[in-house]
Amino acid sequence: MKQDMVLISRKEYEGMKETIELLQNPGMMKQILESEKNIAQGKIKKFNV
Repeated sequence: MKQDMVLISRKEYEGMKETIELLQNPGMMKQILESEKNIAQGKIKKFNV
């Protein structure tokens, strides 16, 4: 049986692993969702340097 393969850089792979770890953390997900809600409601302003 022939299997498909995907080749990505180590940097991209490490970034994907980190993202998966963050998304599996319930506390972190709560914080991310709360931040997105605050942004949508205009409670957070973008700061330009």
